[in-house]
Amino acid sequence: MEHKHTNKECYQCGIPITGKSLRYDIGNGQVEDFCCFGCYLIHQTTGLRGEEGNAVAFLGKFGFGYFLAMLVFMLSTYLYGAHLTPDDPQAQAFTKLIKYLILILATPVMLLLGIPILKNSFSRHNWLNFNTDTLIAIGAFSAYFLSVYSVFTNKPSIYFETATMILVLVTFGRYLETSSRVKASNFMKELMKLAPDKATVIKAGKEVEIPVDNLKLGDIVIVRAGEKIPADGVVIEGKSYIDESMLTGENKPVLKKEGDEVYAGTINTDGFLKIKVNKPQREWTLNKFIEMMKEIRNSKAPITRITDTVAAWFLPVMLTLASGAFAYWYMVEGFEKALIVSMSVLLISCPCAFSIGAPLALWIGLSEAFREGIIIKGADILEKLSSVRKVFFDKTGTITERFMVVHRVKAKDEEVLSKACSLEKFSQHPLAFSFVNYCKEKGIKCDYKVEDFKTIYGFGIEGKVNGEKLHIGNRKFLEKLGLEVPKELEEFENLAEKDAEIPVFIFSDKEVLGIITFAQKIKDEAPIAIKALQKLKIKIAVLTGDTPYFAKILKEKLGIKEIKAGLLPEDKIKEIEKAQKQGLTVAMVGDGINDAPALSKADIGIAMGCGTDITKESADVSLVSDDLRKVPLMFLLAKKVKKVIYTNIFWAFIYNIIGIGFALTGKLNPILAAFAMVLSSAFVIGNSIRVKNW
Repeated sequence: MEHKHTNKECYQCGIPITGKSLRYDIGNGQVEDFCCFGCYLIHQTTGLRGEEGNAVAFLGKFGFGYFLAMLVFMLSTYLYGAHLTPDDPQAQAFTKLIKYLILILATPVMLLLGIPILKNSFSRHNWLNFNTDTLIAIGAFSAYFLSVYSVFTNKPSIYFETATMILVLVTFGRYLETSSRVKASNFMKELMKLAPDKATVIKAGKEVEIPVDNLKLGDIVIVRAGEKIPADGVVIEGKSYIDESMLTGENKPVLKKEGDEVYAGTINTDGFLKIKVNKPQREWTLNKFIEMMKEIRNSKAPITRITDTVAAWFLPVMLTLASGAFAYWYMVEGFEKALIVSMSVLLISCPCAFSIGAPLALWIGLSEAFREGIIIKGADILEKLSSVRKVFFDKTGTITERFMVVHRVKAKDEEVLSKACSLEKFSQHPLAFSFVNYCKEKGIKCDYKVEDFKTIYGFGIEGKVNGEKLHIGNRKFLEKLGLEVPKELEEFENLAEKDAEIPVFIFSDKEVLGIITFAQKIKDEAPIAIKALQKLKIKIAVLTGDTPYFAKILKEKLGIKEIKAGLLPEDKIKEIEKAQKQGLTVAMVGDGINDAPALSKADIGIAMGCGTDITKESADVSLVSDDLRKVPLMFLLAKKVKKVIYTNIFWAFIYNIIGIGFALTGKLNPILAAFAMVLSSAFVIGNSIRVKNW
């Protein structure tokens, strides 16, 4: 069976492979990609995929290898003093016996832990593909074969403890590395577990339990209180509050009734629902989330590409250095010293920490953002977010609530409001929805008969209400009919203008009957978000097509100095270009609909309130909710990830430079070099996990 290069995920743990994949034959001629040698070990030992195989394989291999290596180490201490009794025949015989015993104990360690590493270095799939295993294999097996030669020729050069302890320490390091990578992929596994395994459907009038995978378009599903919804669908019977926090990040349950959409993996908290499946499985929101997460995590940040390139050059350079050190020390002190020094150079230079330093932090960062309902569509975008210096905000739906609310109402009598409400029920305009909701809250009836309803674009609406002509619209509309605003209503209009509200008039063919003013409410979390961005030293500006009046209110209430009002879409683009010409990395925050051109023009486009339609958004970042506090949160996370990555890379370089320096001078034992390599990997893993505490 030929290997398919389209597989970019580790066959064992399922995480994206950032560098050049390691390829192994897993049986029956099937060749698969693995992210690291540790995952291959797991699969070969247990045949299990995922964390279960990880635990079984590494605990068994490391435990067995450690036990034998410690016996080898303890017996080797006897050999250190064997030279004290050179003329004692019994002591010589016992020393020879100990050497053979050490050989017997060391060989299983080399077979169990060393052979897979050797195969990885020189397999037909990875031939001449220099990697960290190449360095380890050369060092460990050089020590082993020199020791075997010494045993059979009765030479003193015995280094079994070095060879075995190197492999044990390396295996432990790989355990740490693989475990951390698997943990970084846990969020995807959590998503996969959200959907239930079974679903209760109605078949031939009876309730039948079937696997969720067997659900089809049009199936009727029963969901009782406390159960998870198994599929995307429409409620056809029942009413209940649904916990959608796993999709939207919002903790407040949402009321769902007949005609409302529900989503797979969400939880029915209290009522009984009958749902009709309205999408094929591949289009379920949860499945789209999982696929999107896989795509996101397959992406690479520029810094990761740099580390890949450096690692590719690093290994040949280290092999050259090790060869040079061997040649020098061979001439100075002979073969044994040359071997020990070159082994130390190879082991200390293994760039394990360097290779996992950037991708691990990025994977954890992307998962943490996903948990918060922040969909960052690529590791490169996460990296770029950390360098943003200026953020432009749209106003409506971003800093202010998406829908305007009724603020002031003045009418001839309640009957006028009742007739106006009856007419507005036929309109699809957002202001109409707000007014109808206002009337319902106030107990105003909206049940008059309406005929000849019309929308007069740019002016308002009109129709016959209870047989009488009624108009609702702006000042231009009533002026078109030759009407004037009464003085008592004109005062309301002036107040609306002062407070940046929208005035709407109710009038007949003969007179003006009332006025309604609609206000835009600044989001409660807006002051918190703006202050947080200012603390991060990010410049803030607002671009709006609204009047300068509301711009003044934003300045007063939020302390935003740079507000551009009365802008057309092309004007917003010009403002973004102006900031980019100043050398600033710019982000634009909008609702993802009217602001599409500006979102595309900015270095980072951030679309808010995407809900479950995030996969349709073209923005670089999609916020599932309308919560403005998520904006500074994403910048904070990006900066934390960047700091962790640079700390990891700095540590890896310093560790290698200092370690190689000591190794070249012959002052670093190979076992200590291997131990230092493990410590370096442990530091990088621990530092990367700190991203979770942002």
